Amino acid sequence: MVITGLSGSGKSTVAFDILFAEGQRRFLDSMSPYARQFVEQLEKPDVDLVSGLPPTVAIEQRVTRGGGKSTVATVTEIYHFLRLLFAKTGTQFCPDCDLPVEKQSAASIVKQLETAAKRGPLKVLAPLVKARKGFHTDVARWAERQGFDTLYVDGKLVPVAQFRKLERFKEHTIDVVVGVIDRRRIAAAREIARRALEIGRGTARLLDSKKRLTVVSTEMSCPNCGRAFEELDPRLFSFNSPHGMCEECGGFGEIWDPDLQTGASRDGESVLESELAAERESEWIDEGEARECPSCHGSRLNAAARHVRVQGYTIDQFTNLSAGEAARVIAKLRFKGRDQTVATGLIPEIQQRLRFMETVGLGYLALGRSAKTLSGGESQRIRLAAQLGSNLRGVLYVLDEPTIGLHPRDNQRLLETLTTLRNKGNSLIVVEHDEETMRRADHIVDLGPRAGIHGGEVVASGTLSDVQKNPNSETARCLKSPLCHPIRGSRRSLRDVENWIEIHGARANNLKNIDVRFPIGILSVITGISGSGKSTLMHEELLPRIRETLGSARFQRAGEGILPSRTSQLRLWPNDPRKEKSSLPQNAATSTLQACAPRTANGIDAVYEVDQSPIGKTSRSTPGTYVKVFDEIRNLYSQLPVSRMRGYSSSRFSFNAEGGRCETCKGQGVIKLEMNFLPSTYVSCEDCHGRRYNLQTLEILYNEKSIGDVMELTIEEAAQFFSAHPKIARPLLLLIDTGLGYLKLGQPSPTLSGGEAQRLRLVTQLKRGVSRAADERIRKMRKPGSTLYLLEEPTIGLHMADIELLLNVLHRLVDEGNTVIVIEHNLSVIAEADYIVDLGPEAGEAGGQVVACGTPEEVAKNRLSRTAPFLRKVLNTRRPKAALSA
Repeated sequence: MVITGLSGSGKSTVAFDILFAEGQRRFLDSMSPYARQFVEQLEKPDVDLVSGLPPTVAIEQRVTRGGGKSTVATVTEIYHFLRLLFAKTGTQFCPDCDLPVEKQSAASIVKQLETAAKRGPLKVLAPLVKARKGFHTDVARWAERQGFDTLYVDGKLVPVAQFRKLERFKEHTIDVVVGVIDRRRIAAAREIARRALEIGRGTARLLDSKKRLTVVSTEMSCPNCGRAFEELDPRLFSFNSPHGMCEECGGFGEIWDPDLQTGASRDGESVLESELAAERESEWIDEGEARECPSCHGSRLNAAARHVRVQGYTIDQFTNLSAGEAARVIAKLRFKGRDQTVATGLIPEIQQRLRFMETVGLGYLALGRSAKTLSGGESQRIRLAAQLGSNLRGVLYVLDEPTIGLHPRDNQRLLETLTTLRNKGNSLIVVEHDEETMRRADHIVDLGPRAGIHGGEVVASGTLSDVQKNPNSETARCLKSPLCHPIRGSRRSLRDVENWIEIHGARANNLKNIDVRFPIGILSVITGISGSGKSTLMHEELLPRIRETLGSARFQRAGEGILPSRTSQLRLWPNDPRKEKSSLPQNAATSTLQACAPRTANGIDAVYEVDQSPIGKTSRSTPGTYVKVFDEIRNLYSQLPVSRMRGYSSSRFSFNAEGGRCETCKGQGVIKLEMNFLPSTYVSCEDCHGRRYNLQTLEILYNEKSIGDVMELTIEEAAQFFSAHPKIARPLLLLIDTGLGYLKLGQPSPTLSGGEAQRLRLVTQLKRGVSRAADERIRKMRKPGSTLYLLEEPTIGLHMADIELLLNVLHRLVDEGNTVIVIEHNLSVIAEADYIVDLGPEAGEAGGQVVACGTPEEVAKNRLSRTAPFLRKVLNTRRPKAALSA
């Protein structure tokens, strides 16, 4: 079933806040109260009745994180099986000598002890417990019965008589001190070594006077240098375990200096309130200050783990492969004897999960890629692939726009995947705007009729045919009468372009040393198969080079810090149709310097980036604070005569600062009640009645409204209320232009849908330019192409009708003399571009090339382009502008 409707009409509320929340609540009801308190529980839905609901699984748009250590392989559980495979069938090699380790005789171990004892006292330890949870009092009792008086517990020497039970749920490592050898007791080395190896089952550890530990083993030692290794264990290959993680980077694969972080806030958010600043500080790590760990070279593992091989492959070499490459390597592995028995149970599990990754269009992703670098769409499909491997039956899957970030060609495979899940005996509820998904749905529920307070009703329900017959459905209107491109009747001519941006020799990630150029002053779209290199081109080549050329003072972004690719060059150059690429200079370094010359002043002088990073996550973040109009509103209230007479500053009108806010609820408007093993609940504050401010602050009125009243206004109402104040009204009018006029100024950001949040972020950047067409004088003063806007999939979460509004905003930006470059898969946006750069032909290593470039009509004729067949259909079947107006 597909739930559709305008952005903000209530789709996610029905799917996640009602159906999934109720399904989770019923599942948790089957658990004990003790177990429930360890689970983050959703609030009970405010509904009368939900019947026929099976167990639910939610697969949302959120980016999978995991403390910086989650990878594609761990999220899909591929890495769990790889660890087992390497632990059971791998061969340990010495990191120093690169030789396979061999069994070591007891005599050679005794000789090693005698040599070490001549340099100082040496305690010989026998391992008893290795990283196991528990009290372990039985170990101490055993040691006492055997006549031993000292244990080595978690790195400390502890007398057996003073041993106390350990923390039950923490891993502990315990050795018994078998004996001490020094220059005067070398003769005892043989007996002590024999006893230690017997207790330790072939392994002992030596502790010298400097607290350094050395492993000796009759099973695992290097034939050249004698270095001993412990028996292979799955934990050795875990970068979350002290047994396997790189000691220098702690298993992150990179290191950074917190003192060097810029402390930049997320774009658009006010930083006046200390609590909001503290929230951002806890979330945000400036990736620009991170660098690859010099010890593990990004593999996250220690040297011993990196030198275990299975038929020539180390585990980090394997995870560096894409899912598609890994599938081919796994298929070629051949095992014999005992290894074959072990591999028979593991290889199919790995192959199945790799196959599912390719099925959902993610075969290009490297298994070791950090999960936090994935887009929302990639992250969602990764979890979808993991669910395919679970083989569950009778489950209700709730998915939030699974087609986001997916090229139209790959939609078919994704829809087949969803059909497979359904045919296994599961039910699927998909929140989606994609036309093809709707056509494949068994049932559609269309919410509306509009968004926000004007939505929340079932407009149409049934098959696609049933929905299309409904005259009140905005979805039906868009399906029956698609857009005709270009919507304004004609495109901007490339012949009129005076300046171009050109990147020469781009080769970051999978880019194949390509030359790419973009015209200044028009709307350009970068498209191509998912994973073909679009984001790399924009964020790792174009953006850093622009920043480097213009200087950081002219660069604005949520958290600076992207380092430029030193292998490519960027140049701003005047258009010369006679020379085309022959105008590229012979000296690339010179071109970079020329880009900084004053003669390029008519090109780009500022860059604004709108990416997919999340907005505020607490109720202290609202549309008003996010676009910073609330700062102007607070200033206005502080300038009122009564405020000046009382000495109220603008901070008095902040619900995040002491003085003006209600101290009972700390400016939240609600009180959170912790319920331990039940979900937390919120009640309206009895003192301020949800208005966030104390009585004295609410006494200050502007046009008979307090600041608490203003927070309850919709954006449409607020724009009219503050029409005499351009600094407040203009951003609000831009929000209205993008279809967000129904939101309240004080609506908490976590309640916004994905589409609403995306447009709010877009407006935050767009308002920095000239935002109203009425400012003709300022528009005429601006130079063509003076600001470059970089957008990544701005259509995420948008209904077809909302995309029409977005296109108008993008066109207006260009009309005002700016340059807009968009990464997009949505065919309406692609067909509306003045210029297209199509990357491919495929994903990963099979991509990274410029397949086609030019106008949509020119790209549509290209036989190599994977976008062309779909673009041709859109250009030939869309409705005329007259139908749009109707």
